[in-house]
Amino acid sequence: MRLGCSTYSFWHFRGPKEPLLEYIEKAYRHGFEGVEILEEHVESMGPGYLARVRREAFDRGLDVYAVAIHNNFVKPSEEERRKEVEKVARWIEAAYRLGAKALRVNSGRWGTVKSFDELMARRGLEPPLPGYGEDDAFQWAIDSLRRLAPVAEEHGVVLAVENHWGLTRDAEGLLRIIRGVGSEWVGALLDVGNFIEDTYRQIEEVAPHTVLVHAKTYYGGGEWYSLDLDYDRIFDVLRGVGYRGWVTLEYEGRAPPEEGVAESYRLLRKYIRPPGV
Repeated sequence: MRLGCSTYSFWHFRGPKEPLLEYIEKAYRHGFEGVEILEEHVESMGPGYLARVRREAFDRGLDVYAVAIHNNFVKPSEEERRKEVEKVARWIEAAYRLGAKALRVNSGRWGTVKSFDELMARRGLEPPLPGYGEDDAFQWAIDSLRRLAPVAEEHGVVLAVENHWGLTRDAEGLLRIIRGVGSEWVGALLDVGNFIEDTYRQIEEVAPHTVLVHAKTYYGGGEWYSLDLDYDRIFDVLRGVGYRGWVTLEYEGRAPPEEGVAESYRLLRKYIRPPGV
C-alpha cells in the first residue's frame, strides 16, 4: 500500500482556498508519497495548467494518483443525467492529463434535503422525489456509469465510486451499483469514515471490491461527526483481501490542518511503510 493525502485535508469547504500548488507543496512537506486532488482546487481545465500541476508534483517526487469530483446521476431528467455523464467524461480526460489513475465519482442523491449539515444530522438519509423510488435512482446511476466505463478504459482511469451518502450511504447500495455496472474500470472507493452504522461489517463487505481507500481522522473533533476508527482492524481487513493500492488521508477534524495532517500522517505511517523500508 502507498500513503497519499487529499487536498481536501487542508480545506473543508470553509473559508478561502489557496492555490492548488500550495496544497501540493504541503502534502510534500508532510511526507506523503502522492496527492489526490479535489475538484474545487483545480483552477483550470486547460491542458497547459494541468501539465504544470503534473510537472510541479513530479518535481517534488509526488504522484498525482487520483482526482475527486462531485457529480449526481440521481436526476429524473434524461437530459440532466446526460450532462452529468458529459461532466464526468471531461474529468476523466483531465485526470488522464494529470497522470491520475483513478477518478472519484459519486452515485448522487435526491437532493430533497438541501443542507449538507442537515443531511449529516439525518445520518445521510433523505426521501425520494415524489413519483420516484430507489429502484429508479439505482438504474440511473448504473446506466450512467455503463456509458462512462468505455471512456475510463480508453484513458486508463478507473472510476472509483465512493460510499458518499445518497445511494451509496451503505455497503448494499454501493455494491448494487458496482455489480450492476459489471466493469473492471468501475470499482469501489472505500471511505472508512462514511459508514456511520455497523462500520466494520460494511468495510468487510466492500473491501474485496475496493480500488481506492479514504482514511478519515478527526483531531480536534470532527467537522460534522467523529468516529473512533480502529485502524488496526481496518488494515487487517485490507491486507486480508490483498489490497495493495493507495490510501488517501482525508483529515476532517477541527484542529488546524497543519497540526491535524501531521498527526494523521504519524498515525497512518505506522500501517503503511514507504517503498523500500
